[in-house]
Amino acid sequence: MPRDYIRIDHNRVTNELIESLARVRELPVDSCPISATVDLTLSGRNCVTYQYILLTALAAKAADPAIDVLTLQTDDPSQGAYAPRVLCKEVVYPFQQRYLNDVIDGANNDPYVNKPARWERLKKTNKATGDGKRVLFSLVDNLPRVGSSETARLCLDYMMTRLVRRSDAKARELEEVQQVVQDCSASSMREFLSDLLDQGFGGAALVLVVSALYRVQYPSEDGYEVLPHPVNQPGSSKRQLSDLDLTLDGEPFLGTELKDKPFTEDDVRRAAQAAAEGGLRSLLFVSGRHGSLPSQTRAYFAAVQDDFARQGVYVGLSDVDSMMDMVLSSHQDIDPAVVLQGIYDQVVRYAGTPETQMWVYSRLSQLR
Repeated sequence: MPRDYIRIDHNRVTNELIESLARVRELPVDSCPISATVDLTLSGRNCVTYQYILLTALAAKAADPAIDVLTLQTDDPSQGAYAPRVLCKEVVYPFQQRYLNDVIDGANNDPYVNKPARWERLKKTNKATGDGKRVLFSLVDNLPRVGSSETARLCLDYMMTRLVRRSDAKARELEEVQQVVQDCSASSMREFLSDLLDQGFGGAALVLVVSALYRVQYPSEDGYEVLPHPVNQPGSSKRQLSDLDLTLDGEPFLGTELKDKPFTEDDVRRAAQAAAEGGLRSLLFVSGRHGSLPSQTRAYFAAVQDDFARQGVYVGLSDVDSMMDMVLSSHQDIDPAVVLQGIYDQVVRYAGTPETQMWVYSRLSQLR
């Protein structure tokens, strides 16, 4: 029979978060016993899951001092094991989304499903690299210092102060972008899209631009939904059939594979097979400026097209500049503000890396 674990009161945790927010709005907290660990966790590259782990642990400890702050799963052998995954999904994630302007990351409402949180508890033997490893080690060394509800509240207030400042900066940034893009011309929009494609950003730029073009070509008011997925994370969503999915009235309509690096016949064939198995009847490969040229790929595309046509699946090919010319030239009533605002919203919500976000914000701020 599985060992029991602590059933933490979600209402108490919610109250702790709300009260912490109210306290730091009144009087910000600029230090705590684990301030260096909080700072490292919030600033680390690709450390979003650890940010949720830390915020969940502090809020839980503030509500119930019996919980073990290093617990990640209910099967943790610790006497203080609890259910942080459910707590994060049902309380912590909605809190940051509603009260903190989605400041951590709203791309996944179940953060503990990500790899850093799949272990029983935080341990230095858990697999991690780069900033993630440094954050993991710091959490293991320092979180146990949070031994009481009082200390947890102080540390929670310190982290909340940092998150509030980030949230306020994000709100100011959004307001500035909204003002600038309202007066942007079509030519400035086209120049921005082109400059963004040149940056690459590990494939994120291609996702941003093609998603924007799809929202023009396939408007939501006609029943379409554009579903971009995190870059270089295949299968990260249960709904994912390709890099960029398009649905019509809730049903799969078109899959898009986005390649901003050279790709092979095997890449095309695997993607086409996955699309066919997922029920898609159309799959479009879009090559970015750093990807394979259509002239280099036509031969093996023809073979794949023939094979999958027999299965009732059409496999198409386009380079992003041809797609951009087609969409922009055939929609002369495009509102540049809608396109550019959509890119900003997406880069904040999905495309992720600080480098990409800062470039998009800086470049949009310069538009006239």
